[in-house]
Amino acid sequence: MSGAALHSSDTAAPRDDVATAGNVPQALRARLELVDSPGAWIAIEQSRIDAFAHCTGDDYWLHTDPARARREGPYAGTIAHGFLLLSLIAGEGAIHLDSVPGVAHVLNYGLDRVRFITPVMSGARVRIHTRVDDLAEKEPGRWLLRQEKRIEVEGESRPALVATHLVMFLSA
Repeated sequence: MSGAALHSSDTAAPRDDVATAGNVPQALRARLELVDSPGAWIAIEQSRIDAFAHCTGDDYWLHTDPARARREGPYAGTIAHGFLLLSLIAGEGAIHLDSVPGVAHVLNYGLDRVRFITPVMSGARVRIHTRVDDLAEKEPGRWLLRQEKRIEVEGESRPALVATHLVMFLSA
């Protein structure tokens, strides 16, 4: 894993026949080596923006009124909510590690830093880049994964957002 620091107090080789808390870091390390970044392109259509507005109650016209956004807005059309984009990192942009031997639960632990950099126009496509920064044992049976998520906008030189996403693994 280039650029990633993986820490473990257990240096014993994992056993192939039994998944134990002691080999969770090795199992995670092996799976993290397979992380495919960037992910697939995701279309940010107006229907997705409208559905997000409906769910959150954030129906600001810059997101939901294409005619007014073209007429009065600074971007010549509607833009996606920043929090809609942020939510993609926990869904379509998540590293799916729920089937790692010895891991009972994978929990969203939160965010350390989020920056919304470039607006995403309705109809644009985005994809999520993941860089694993650290895997550290916080206490026996609990491992914290720190990863940088960056959302690329097709055709733009700057990302839509950059966030530090934290995930907690609980051993079985």
